[in-house]
Amino acid sequence: MRVTDQQVFGFLVNNYQRARLKEVQLHEQLATGKQVLQPSDDPGRFHRILGEQTTLAKLEQRIRNVATATTRVDLADTSLQNTTTTLSRIRELAVQYASDTNNASDRINGSQEIEALLQHLLQLGNTTFDDNQPVFGGTSRHGFAAGLALSTPVTLTNAVADSLTVKIDGVTSGTIDLTSGTETLNGSELAARVQSRINADSTLSAAGKSVSVTYANGRVVIASNSDGSTSHAEVLSGSARTLLGFNGGSAASGGATFAATVATDVASTNSGGALVSQGQVVDTNKTSFDNYVVRFTGAGNFDVLNISAPVTVTQNSANVSKVGATDTGIVDPQRVTLDTYEVQFTSPSQYSVRNTTTGATLSTGNSYVSGGAIEFDGLRVVLSNGQGSGPAVGDRFGVAVVPKSVLTNQTYTSGAPIEFDGIQVRITNSTSSPAARDLFHVVSQTQYAGDSGTHQVEVADGEVITTNVPGDQVFSGSDVNLFDTVQQLVASLRGNFKAGITASLGGLDRALSQVTTGQGTIGALANRLESTTSALNDTKSSAMNTLSSFQDIDLAKTISDLTLQNYAIQAAGQTLSRIFDNSLLKYLPS
Repeated sequence: MRVTDQQVFGFLVNNYQRARLKEVQLHEQLATGKQVLQPSDDPGRFHRILGEQTTLAKLEQRIRNVATATTRVDLADTSLQNTTTTLSRIRELAVQYASDTNNASDRINGSQEIEALLQHLLQLGNTTFDDNQPVFGGTSRHGFAAGLALSTPVTLTNAVADSLTVKIDGVTSGTIDLTSGTETLNGSELAARVQSRINADSTLSAAGKSVSVTYANGRVVIASNSDGSTSHAEVLSGSARTLLGFNGGSAASGGATFAATVATDVASTNSGGALVSQGQVVDTNKTSFDNYVVRFTGAGNFDVLNISAPVTVTQNSANVSKVGATDTGIVDPQRVTLDTYEVQFTSPSQYSVRNTTTGATLSTGNSYVSGGAIEFDGLRVVLSNGQGSGPAVGDRFGVAVVPKSVLTNQTYTSGAPIEFDGIQVRITNSTSSPAARDLFHVVSQTQYAGDSGTHQVEVADGEVITTNVPGDQVFSGSDVNLFDTVQQLVASLRGNFKAGITASLGGLDRALSQVTTGQGTIGALANRLESTTSALNDTKSSAMNTLSSFQDIDLAKTISDLTLQNYAIQAAGQTLSRIFDNSLLKYLPS
């Protein structure tokens, strides 16, 4: 077969072009450091590279997730360490002021320092990170309305005690019908019923509002399903309001993990027919964490009194014994009446307690023990013999709370807000207006507005790590609410109540134990996250090496190949030039 000059020339030109293309590829490989840039370069290798890149991207995302989780855990650890330090200082102060070497003035001064430390504890419990995400709030924070303690089962009766009106995130519902008959429900059944009926309300549904209702610690709690500072829930009215514990209670928004709030209630001795709203703290900068009463002086006027104050015991001038009061205080601010009382000895070993305001005898035939506690209407009095002398028949001791005036002679308007010391309540006429001497208690407390949700990060396919401890396990756990314990200590100091100060020590010890347990959990999480980070980084390094073996060039070999390719191109060019010079094509007329 005859091979023409044109065929030879074409063959050489094709080889020359392939050599030039290979040279371009080698230059690209040197510029990028990659030996496979597109599928056509090496289909099998390109597929492996894509797989390794996907693995590497997943590992990098997991490392970023663990880094974020580590930040959360480190913040939690720091907050709990500071909480332990603060609680330890509070305990030191409690021990100091429980001593008889301190007087009422000393204890009031001590209460001011502890109040500042309480504010610091709230800041620690409300720690946030990464655009206001709560460290101890679970997965979100919800506004809530918490009712008063109630006994279950509860009987709902159609047209008698069967309705509620609520306000959720600023939207007021229609009248919510809880039953069409007579039903007796236990706590969980009651919560489920209230939740389903509120969420079926057309006004709330149209506005996109819904709630979650729980029954815990003997209380019904209605929480908005929205999150943050605009999240709010409140029971406004309805025939079932008092039955479900919402003639009083507390409310707060979801703006903070631990909400400083106040619980309101109607005194059992009231003769008027007014109701009270759930109490709210509207300005935490003004709140003193004290306890109060709203006392009506008539149907149209009221005073606000601070009852975080001393209880006085006055010996009757006719007393013949040397018995005296060694301690007094308020043990249950929700039972305080502000009436005056008298402890009357009917024999050297027995006494009666009489309400001298109403003239009612509260108890008789009580056995007297020197140094023993005498309790009535939320008050505690300790009488002790002096110099071996016990009480004598006819000895009498007057007992009274000495409250501090906050507001006096205020004009009452049904439903209007009553504001003082950063607190807001509303009292509303129901069956009638308030009567003279009606009382409405306002008791400070702190409640958890977070949830029990957990944050998790994926560290491997099908494997996750929990990265938080909800605050209701650490600050307000099942054993003790450390905020309420400190608030009670503040009230005892301001009331010069030694037994209350001493009792707070047990609560503080339990709080310290509870926080320490939380620190242990957080420490374990930190250790696991640290080891996980190390393992992920090792896996990432291995993946990068594998990817490099498939993708990266051998620099020395590539330079050598490029040099040889340049030689081949030069040789091919010279060959083509010589063939062209000897070809008849050169002499063809143009």
